[in-house]
Amino acid sequence: SSGINAEYGGKMNEGWKQFTAAIRISPECHAALEARSITNLQMGHLFGAFSDINQAVQLYPTPTMLTNRGVIQQYMGDARNAMADFQQAIEADPKYSLAYFNAASLYFNLRLFEKALKYYDEAVKNCPDDESAVLNRAIARVMLKHYDAAMEDFNTAVSLNPFAAHSYFNRGNLHLTLGNNVEAEEDFRKALSLQPKDSASFTQLAVALGRQFKKEEALENFRKSIKLSEG
Repeated sequence: SSGINAEYGGKMNEGWKQFTAAIRISPECHAALEARSITNLQMGHLFGAFSDINQAVQLYPTPTMLTNRGVIQQYMGDARNAMADFQQAIEADPKYSLAYFNAASLYFNLRLFEKALKYYDEAVKNCPDDESAVLNRAIARVMLKHYDAAMEDFNTAVSLNPFAAHSYFNRGNLHLTLGNNVEAEEDFRKALSLQPKDSASFTQLAVALGRQFKKEEALENFRKSIKLSEG
């Protein structure tokens, strides 16, 4: 418990030491191995993270453990074994939405959007209130030019979490694609109200304004974007 508290307090080194002490006392403590694995991952120690989670999986091969190992292997660039872990997690628990989500994200990163959509569908089916799954499915649908279904998902994502700037930003981009410039402007303004220093939102707001022939305001927002980008 003290190790977890230290980790969440930003003292990852201290957390790592306490998890290590727990493992020395009980080398087969899968919870300590998993926790140290996550700490290693947060510290950028990928091989340490994989070694720990691999031991944890051998001791306690739950869908969560398998999914965590898959995520670490994905970070390590091993897409094949990452997907094998996600599939094994799904076989162990066909309703485990996080395994579907991570499999979908892996396929998305590989630009296999049809396969990504299939797994995002399952993630949403098993956890309809997961805003991240709904939002990512929307983006996959945009990539496949399924615009009506994508808009439905963006609307759902916004209703699930009305304080997430990225949902308004992505919906705004779809509105731009569809030529809905007024609606795009509204979404980018909302995104900026939630995340005022996002240069990309200023850029896209400028585009939406420019398409409405609001030239001075568009230029002003382009300047804000450039200023933020230059730091």
